[in-house]
Amino acid sequence: MLYPLERIIFVLVVLVSLGLSWVTFSKMFKVIGRGADPIDWKKAFLNLPKGLGVFLSQRTLFKTRPIVGGIHAVVAWGFTLYMAVNVVDVLYGMIPGFHFLPNHIMGDIYRFFVDIFSILVLIGVKYFMFRRFIAKDQNLVVKEPVLLSESARNGMRRDSFIVGMFILCHVGFRFIGASFEVAIQGHDWSQPAATLLSFLWTELTMTQASLAVGEHVSWWLALGLILAFLPYFPYSKHAHLFMGPLNYMVAKERRSPATLEIMDLEDENAEQFGASKLEHLPQKELLDGYACIMCNRCQDLCPAYITGKELSPSALEINKRYYFNEHLTSFANGEESTDPLYKWMLTEEAIWSCTTCGYCVEVCPVGNEPMVDILRIRQDLVLMESNFPQEAMDVFNKIETYGNPWGMSPQDREKWTEGLDVPIMREKGSAEYLYWAGCAGAYDDRGKAISKSVVKILNEANVDYAVLGNEETCTGDSARRIGNEYLFQMQATQNIENFEKYGVKKIITQCPHCLTTLKNDYGEMGAELDVIHHSQFIGQLLADGKIKPEKNLTEKVTFHDACYLGRHLGEYDAPREVLQSVMVDGNDIIEMDRTKEQSFCCGAGGGNMWYEIKTGKRMNIERFEEAIETGAKTVVTSCNFCMIMMEDSRKVTGQDETMEVVDIAELVAARI
Repeated sequence: MLYPLERIIFVLVVLVSLGLSWVTFSKMFKVIGRGADPIDWKKAFLNLPKGLGVFLSQRTLFKTRPIVGGIHAVVAWGFTLYMAVNVVDVLYGMIPGFHFLPNHIMGDIYRFFVDIFSILVLIGVKYFMFRRFIAKDQNLVVKEPVLLSESARNGMRRDSFIVGMFILCHVGFRFIGASFEVAIQGHDWSQPAATLLSFLWTELTMTQASLAVGEHVSWWLALGLILAFLPYFPYSKHAHLFMGPLNYMVAKERRSPATLEIMDLEDENAEQFGASKLEHLPQKELLDGYACIMCNRCQDLCPAYITGKELSPSALEINKRYYFNEHLTSFANGEESTDPLYKWMLTEEAIWSCTTCGYCVEVCPVGNEPMVDILRIRQDLVLMESNFPQEAMDVFNKIETYGNPWGMSPQDREKWTEGLDVPIMREKGSAEYLYWAGCAGAYDDRGKAISKSVVKILNEANVDYAVLGNEETCTGDSARRIGNEYLFQMQATQNIENFEKYGVKKIITQCPHCLTTLKNDYGEMGAELDVIHHSQFIGQLLADGKIKPEKNLTEKVTFHDACYLGRHLGEYDAPREVLQSVMVDGNDIIEMDRTKEQSFCCGAGGGNMWYEIKTGKRMNIERFEEAIETGAKTVVTSCNFCMIMMEDSRKVTGQDETMEVVDIAELVAARI
């Protein structure tokens, strides 16, 4: 199709575009390479099928916003198809007389799909531009008081406009070019849309020469836009197209979203613990910034963001991305970043607002982990800067001195067992199961009621178990989530020694936070334990017929999913099945609007149990008001922390006389 001179010019333009792209893409990967904990690119290559699966299926877009996700998927599939289309178009332009499989069914199918997806992509992109620039959808906005750099706030709209116009023009001019080709070659109903547009050129009585000029101009504009945009890719949000799938390929398998690798605190050569600057973050977490699609899904149910705190997981990644853009050359060349992350990527309040609920990790369509960044920054603030909430210092002191965050005597830890038939491990010597009551289960009044209910169930089922009693000490969960790795490792070492002393391999606990720490964090330290939540264990006992509670619960109940049982462990069914086992037939659980994977955090996780961020609304109040809206008279929980937070909000909202909060174990124990 192209004239000889045009072919020469095109080759030169391609060489210039590729040369500039090599420069900008090299800088992008040099930026990623500045991070700590290098990416294992060999393993990433082996994960290619996983990346391709995400890329081709676009399945991660459907976790939330299914309609918007579906439209985005269509645009993504169309743009993916256009990668092949552009190759065919180059061959068409550069090889005289070339046509892709003319008069062949496969060629007709190819042209049909290109024609249809061209229209779908154009419609989809117009929808997204309308949504952002005209409708100004608030889901795409990061609201005050969240820190969003000026370059990020201005750049997001500019970047979205550039990307949107690029796709519209690229696909649009290619579609117009196809209609000119149809007008020249004759109507082709394998390209229905292009054929319909070609009638316009016929109506305008365009000559063959004019049609040829139109085809040439459209070809140059469509492919010229690709060549012009290619070097800009690393600066653009459109980089998520390939960086998102790559993010899944390089990701390390985590035992749980909040479980980090164990620090070597004895390393004499270590100069930094945690992350103070960009280069302290692992390479994968720098890649997160390039993978971010800026869709803000992660803040849709972020408890801190929803209740008016200064934290938005999305803003964290967006600020990171625009910092790269502003300092691409200098940072890629090895220049040290100047300001600490908590000065520009997010505020100190935002850092301490995170409840580690895991929603941002669960919902991100490109595999970003902003929560992990926050945990690493906390480690720096605690271990390197001694900069953290005063209440956290009190908790650290109480755990270190008394072995529990309540600061109560370790000699009183087994007082809750008085009057009950509870075997103590030091007396029994060994048992199939260790029942781990945890600090709340030993010291908090409501927690003790749960512990007593659990042992009643265990005794009824003749389970071979024992408790550590006064030998039990805090797992170190809160210390680790707040950032005190030293205190966590101290607690973990003490507990692991006790486990080895008594040959403990199986543990039952009603606290999902203890479960996560014992199973996953201790697992990172080499202690592989089989830890089960009490809802799962009770469910097994029910299934085996070892307990048979009465099904006489008639009042309306709603269930609150604990983040560390749900998103962190993936368990949503077991507590509901246990709850249903005591409900009369026909009386179903009334689910809250935000439930299961979309459940809203009670606000206690990540150390927030022990200190309060006073900006905005309290998270537990936000959640309990949702429970009130269901009309249920009983809120059922399966977590000690959730119990404490729900009980508090029950009183604050004035529902202490009309509603009650109970654990699933209490409901079962009362009916056997």
